[in-house]
Amino acid sequence: MNLAGQGMGSTLHCSACTAHKIEMNTRILVLLCIVWCTVAIACGDPSGTNGTETKNLLLIYMIGGDLETDYQTGTDNLQEIIRGYGNASPQDLTVCIAYGGSKTPGWEGVTYAGIGELRNDAADGVIGNDPGVRYHDPKADMGNRKTLEDFLSMAGKTWPADRRILLFWDHGSGYEGFGVDERTDSQLTLDDLKQALLSSGMRYDLIGFDACLMGSIEVASALQPYGSWMVASEETEPGNGWNYTDWMEVLSSQPDIPLEDLGVSIVDSYMEQEDTGKTLSVINLSKVPALISGLDALGKNLDPFISTPDGYRIIGRAYQVPARYGTDNREWGETSIDLRSLLQAVQEQASGEIPDIGQITDILNETVTYHRNDEYIQDSGGISIMSPSRIDPDIYTELGDDARLTPGWDSFFSRLLDLSTQDTEKPEFSSIQDNTYQVEDPTGTAQTSVEYYLYDEGDMILLGDEPAAADSNGSYQIPDWNGEWFYLQDNLDPENYALLGMSYDSVVPGGSMLFTSEIDLAREKIDTAAVLDVYINQDTGANRLVATPYTIRNDREIQFSRQNLVLQPGDRITTYGWELPSDKNEEGDWISIGEMNVSEDTKLIYDTLPDGFYAEALYTGYDTKNGDYTGIRVIGIKNGEVTVQNDLNTTAGSQELPDELP
Repeated sequence: MNLAGQGMGSTLHCSACTAHKIEMNTRILVLLCIVWCTVAIACGDPSGTNGTETKNLLLIYMIGGDLETDYQTGTDNLQEIIRGYGNASPQDLTVCIAYGGSKTPGWEGVTYAGIGELRNDAADGVIGNDPGVRYHDPKADMGNRKTLEDFLSMAGKTWPADRRILLFWDHGSGYEGFGVDERTDSQLTLDDLKQALLSSGMRYDLIGFDACLMGSIEVASALQPYGSWMVASEETEPGNGWNYTDWMEVLSSQPDIPLEDLGVSIVDSYMEQEDTGKTLSVINLSKVPALISGLDALGKNLDPFISTPDGYRIIGRAYQVPARYGTDNREWGETSIDLRSLLQAVQEQASGEIPDIGQITDILNETVTYHRNDEYIQDSGGISIMSPSRIDPDIYTELGDDARLTPGWDSFFSRLLDLSTQDTEKPEFSSIQDNTYQVEDPTGTAQTSVEYYLYDEGDMILLGDEPAAADSNGSYQIPDWNGEWFYLQDNLDPENYALLGMSYDSVVPGGSMLFTSEIDLAREKIDTAAVLDVYINQDTGANRLVATPYTIRNDREIQFSRQNLVLQPGDRITTYGWELPSDKNEEGDWISIGEMNVSEDTKLIYDTLPDGFYAEALYTGYDTKNGDYTGIRVIGIKNGEVTVQNDLNTTAGSQELPDELP
């Protein structure tokens, strides 16, 4: 009896346990159902029917970061999305957005939201303060691959869709990755993007990047297995980025619009905005493998070609020609260059010695089906490729597969970097007669310019440069200088001015000369380093100044902001010039050459510089490597007049200066 009783008791106990487990499992299933149904409601399915098929599923992964904290750009674009969606049917267009990654209250971690939820949340003009938001994980890191994977997995399980559009919103760094979570400083690499797309188990009809510098062959190569079309910018993006209101109105009213045509609408609406310095492309990802194959063959031809001194010089010259993107002066060089113009330059410089370049250009034309750039950007071909400017062999190794395209091209590029580090040659001036020089250029790639300097207590600080023109004999002269250069000045307060270190960049299609200048910009809660682009129309003298903020991360990576800021009253700027080393074995440094408060009366001035000592010299060099200087010509300015003009038979950066103006 006892044994039977124990057995019966055990049976009753196990039954109770089983019932408890069933009850718990039921609760879990109910909870999961509530979760998924609520997500469906939040992200644009008003019926709350989980699994309702939609014609177009638009997913946006928006890392707000400092763009939201400093400029509220994320909030502005979400408001545009609400307006653009209008009265669209969720059966035609379902929108779900993952936003967060910012220190802004309500933007911590990640939140899933959609049109219905956003409308309620945005009613007071603030995004992220609606207490009804249920899917907010304040600990999530949007720069972590798992956060992206979870979002894509949720979307794939929730909405069957005829077409899927996936957009990434934040900072971009091309082959160096996308997005920066402001709280964690983590960034998604290209491999993170690839793995997240792979794990989602879905293919995306259009992948877009409302981010800087993502219109590169490295990005397109990484994503082509997972998408049909890509929309991205070769250059940094100004202002608020894409114009969501206009192109979403097109998608809402024409839910069957071909995806290539939608890409064209995104490009056109973006380009019609007033911000300057824009380029945007529609890229056919199905053509990318053929383009990569062409680059593989080209690399195999270029690899042995650059092993000869003449071949190395030819390719060095070719890399100097293309439009450059992501340029800054403090770290020197650019992130990427335009692929089309690189191919053209190689073809022209090599005089037909490299076969099949024309065929690769034809494939490129099929790959980039539509692209535009405004008059403030050098003509672009729609897709960029890594520049060797900021890359050395160690960095290239650290970037790994994210920087590599195909064995033939990778081998060529690695050899180019190795040869560049071994190259100790530099161009030199030889004096023919007084103030007449010729350039001895071992590689044939030297660039020669006139440089203008500020003397400051024995130091020589670069104010700026402009291209030097050789005479019919190929000789150069230091031009007579009347002491005029560019600076910012308050017309009503002559003491409120700042010298500008202006580095010549190019002549853009609109006819303006583009100079770049390094500044720090303080505006309300913004305090940032920035590249100041200065556009000067050669015919009218009209000018435009636009600052692109950036940060230098701990790994020395340049992170450009998506904001381009026109200087405005109340701004405090600090300007910088490059201080040349007094010893050729030392390195120079960026130092402050001016501070001023911007007012309504601040203008860019080209006039006689303030009283002091200045100088000019010719310089010739290879990109960012050391070159050679002529002797320098010193001038003194007092009361607006040039009072001293001496030629010193010394090289720039090592001369003795007069003690005072006469």
